[in-house]
Amino acid sequence: MKAIVVHQYGGPEVLKFEEYRDPVAGPGEVLIRVAASSVNPIDYKRRAGKTQDFYPIKFPGLIGVDVAGTVLTLGPGVEGFRVGEQVFAMAADAYAELAVVKAANLATVRKGLDVVEAAALPLVTTTGNILISEGTAIKTGQTVLVSGAAGAWDVRQSSPRNSAERS
Repeated sequence: MKAIVVHQYGGPEVLKFEEYRDPVAGPGEVLIRVAASSVNPIDYKRRAGKTQDFYPIKFPGLIGVDVAGTVLTLGPGVEGFRVGEQVFAMAADAYAELAVVKAANLATVRKGLDVVEAAALPLVTTTGNILISEGTAIKTGQTVLVSGAAGAWDVRQSSPRNSAERS
């Protein structure tokens, strides 16, 4: 398969589009054909070597945690998914044509959600959930207003505002 392969830590120039071994789904895993992956801060930090103490890359290796695509094969013991179904997940090694995902981390792309757009959801929604559930004292039944979750936009200037402009 083709993949974005990293052979050493560094800047964007270390990302190489080349052949890489095909992954195989093991017990409890699903092999998907990748439709899309997203780029997250953890991806560039791994590529740059900023996480090598706790999340290293075994070279040559892949990066990418968000993935969406179509189920190709089900590993032993996997239930609840079928070949040909569109799915998305937080996984590992997502910058490739194929990716293996733990079935427990996989979700079906529901009608009305584009499979490519679904690839942008896993890490950011997990982060949001953790921030709300662990970073606050919110309890079941309470109402929460999330202001600016899509970022700040200054309509007077018709351009996004960054944190420096807001200070």
